[in-house]
Amino acid sequence: MPVKRNSRPWLGFFVGLILGIALAIIFQQAGWWPLDQLLLFGMMGVFGLVGILVGGAGRASVRFIVVLIPLLLAIAGVAYGAVGIPDATGNGELKGGCKVTSITPLDSTIVTDTSASDPFDVAPDGPLSWTADSPVVFMDHLWNIYVEVGGFKVRIAGNDVPEPNEDGETHNEGNVASVSGYVQDVTYRTGDELRGVFVVSGDITGGATCSGFGFVRLVDDPFASLLAKVALGLAILMIIILIIIFIRRSYMAEVAVDTAVVVAAADGGSLDGVEGVDQAVDEAVDDAIEGYEPGSEDLPGTDDLV
Repeated sequence: MPVKRNSRPWLGFFVGLILGIALAIIFQQAGWWPLDQLLLFGMMGVFGLVGILVGGAGRASVRFIVVLIPLLLAIAGVAYGAVGIPDATGNGELKGGCKVTSITPLDSTIVTDTSASDPFDVAPDGPLSWTADSPVVFMDHLWNIYVEVGGFKVRIAGNDVPEPNEDGETHNEGNVASVSGYVQDVTYRTGDELRGVFVVSGDITGGATCSGFGFVRLVDDPFASLLAKVALGLAILMIIILIIIFIRRSYMAEVAVDTAVVVAAADGGSLDGVEGVDQAVDEAVDDAIEGYEPGSEDLPGTDDLV
């Protein structure tokens, strides 16, 4: 008769979920990839699956209903992240015939030449200048600017009352001496300390419509921001927890088998046909895992079996 040891996947799932979020933030803050739908939900789903597998280490059997919900949640995260692949692997775009050029001391762009792997570089406290041209005159127009976090747009600027264009201009240009004020404002509005790579999108409507998005990177030390430091600490902690879960469950599984052998020997027989061994082993493993302290000579929960 095989020894049955039920899996507890929820702990592994949540630890993996937190690890995935932390790693996604590190990737974004370091300037390696924007915190988009693909990265955020893909990381959450993949490491959620890893956590479920680690949580079941050393278990000979798993009740399917126990693992079903966390498994479905993890798979859903991977699937939702995969939906964002086309946007993540393409270039920036402009629709409606508008043209935009932006320049900093580090880089220049026309928006459509940016991508997640080749974003427009801006210093966090450096200058920025731009020019914009439209194919039509936007007379009384509305405009919006967004920063995308995890595939969701967060509006950071715009107008709610139509602005007039009394001169009928189709050309606009401007510059700022430092983008630090915008960086602080976006950080406050999104809750994401603005560093690394992110997606900026916008639209303008007034008789016609222009819209588009591009990839921007605030160039800085990979772990200069508090958010990056916190994410790094969380990632290390979650990795350590997963390792501990794996080691303890594997070790306790061996203890459970040895305990079952002792019980069978004491009863003068073998594991096969020994009534109550499975349940006793299950309870011993669960109690041992919950009560075991590293360095302790005793294994809680097994005294009643020997």
